[in-house]
Amino acid sequence: MKKEFWAEFDLYGKVAPYGSQISKLLQEEQEARRVNKKSKEKEKRKKREELQSRVQKVVSSFIFQGELETSEIPDAASRQIFLAQLLAADVICEGRSTQCKDYAKGKNCLQWWYYAGDLSHPRGNFQEFLYRRLRWMASILNFDVGEDVVPPSLPNLSIFPPGSWAIQISFTLRKPYISRDDTDFYIIGNPVKKEWVFKVPYVAPSQWKGALRAAMVRELVEWWQSQDKKDSKEFANRRFRMALLFGDEKGEESGSIKGLAKYLDEVGGDEAARLFREKVRKYFDIPEDKPMPHFQGHLHFYPTFFDKIGLEVINPHDRETGASVKGPIYFECVPQGTKGTFTLLYVPSYLSDKPEEAQNQAKRDLKTVLRGLYAMFKRYGFGAKTSSGYGVVKDATCKVLKN
Repeated sequence: MKKEFWAEFDLYGKVAPYGSQISKLLQEEQEARRVNKKSKEKEKRKKREELQSRVQKVVSSFIFQGELETSEIPDAASRQIFLAQLLAADVICEGRSTQCKDYAKGKNCLQWWYYAGDLSHPRGNFQEFLYRRLRWMASILNFDVGEDVVPPSLPNLSIFPPGSWAIQISFTLRKPYISRDDTDFYIIGNPVKKEWVFKVPYVAPSQWKGALRAAMVRELVEWWQSQDKKDSKEFANRRFRMALLFGDEKGEESGSIKGLAKYLDEVGGDEAARLFREKVRKYFDIPEDKPMPHFQGHLHFYPTFFDKIGLEVINPHDRETGASVKGPIYFECVPQGTKGTFTLLYVPSYLSDKPEEAQNQAKRDLKTVLRGLYAMFKRYGFGAKTSSGYGVVKDATCKVLKN
């Protein structure tokens, strides 16, 4: 019978049997302390610590060398995945309360694997693996391989309609970037988003689109709220141009308006909402008795890949007692100081038969998008926890290519 893949690397099976033994010794140790039997307490503590040392050796050997008795996993990304088995192991492997899963996240395991003792700069062996893995991926996908960044190659703009342009921004993170991965079974409850095959941290194109659109919506709302004399026509025009850049607004489904569409309706008012929908219908030649059109925007986003992963730790405390509520909560992140490259392509597909109009509109859209990018990178940030300052950048340089 064919063996299941997981059965070959049964990390859970190697540590779980120790759980009941350690718990029993811990109870006997506490009972000896209660009745003041010092020698017996010392004996039970010694046995417990010996068993815990065995468990710690299994966990650390697996993390740093990928060794599990006669089996070995040389790929570091795979070892990260298998560490999730510790979530099911009820084993106190350090002190009187530290579970195996928490020990694996701590200073002797994952933190050292990531940081090598320097909590300001991730320089552990895992970073060397990510550096090599990203450049291996880049060589396969024919990316531009650099010492600091690995950006996707810019397209040949001559094959696109007149007015097309591309932007590439090289940046350095001023604060860590935090996101949410798609996996549900992971040793850390908040893993950073990783590319599916090569397991390097990245920002997906859909994430860039959402972050830039959110930044430009905030800029639109702030501009509107700063106006003493409200001009519904101008608000509708700016909203319309933004819709052409990103595509139809979420919440424009037939029969109901919700989400972003409802929010902008409420901000701009009924007159601006009516003018906006008139513009969209006229542009795409959609009659009033038909639903609002679904359409793709002019902007096309590329992924951004990173070669570092670090850890952020928060420890929530009760406001009244000052005591820790849950203990430390770990977040994987792309640490501050990491370099990345943002790449964006603009193709005015709806004006391909009107080259002069496309060129003029492309210039206006370029200025609008550059303002939005500045707001996203410098003011609002991208990723999760941006309200706390995460995801903002420094030392950004911009390159623009035009058709």
